[in-house]
Amino acid sequence: MTEIYGVTGMPLSGKTTVADIMKEQLDFTVLDMGEVVRIEMNKRNIPTEKTGEFVNEMRDEHGGDAIAQLSIPYLEEMIEEQGKIVITGMRGWNEKQRFENELESEIKMVATWAPRKTRKERREERQREEDKKGDDFEERDIREIENGVGKLMALSDIIIKNDGISLEELELKVKNIVES
Repeated sequence: MTEIYGVTGMPLSGKTTVADIMKEQLDFTVLDMGEVVRIEMNKRNIPTEKTGEFVNEMRDEHGGDAIAQLSIPYLEEMIEEQGKIVITGMRGWNEKQRFENELESEIKMVATWAPRKTRKERREERQREEDKKGDDFEERDIREIENGVGKLMALSDIIIKNDGISLEELELKVKNIVES
């Protein structure tokens, strides 16, 4: 039986860190929807600084679950190889529903939360290409909220407060979620 978790949250709230813990310590395979977007943009020769435009255009053309639609072939391939999957970067309830309908399986949602100040500091430290060339912090937050991340967080099964805790404390929280 396939075990699937989804991890959602605002940018830089710790989604990737939670997924990495699940991968490295609990033997999950990670489907990073942001990576799917980067792969698909690369296939289309779209520059990194156009990430926000690409995502919005895909959603306008294919609906609010467009990135989930792009991700399904990657997810199906992973399921064939591995029974424990964690999906990072879901932004809306309709993406969760799309995955569940396609897979005929329930996804347990984990939301990561960190305050704006902490997330801004993480952005400065991370310096990912889309952070340097893409939307500014506030524009990106507004886009994420408009795309439904707030609703998905509110309807998540579990919320992890990822602020003012050590990596070891976060690891323990994640292990307790998966093992309970």
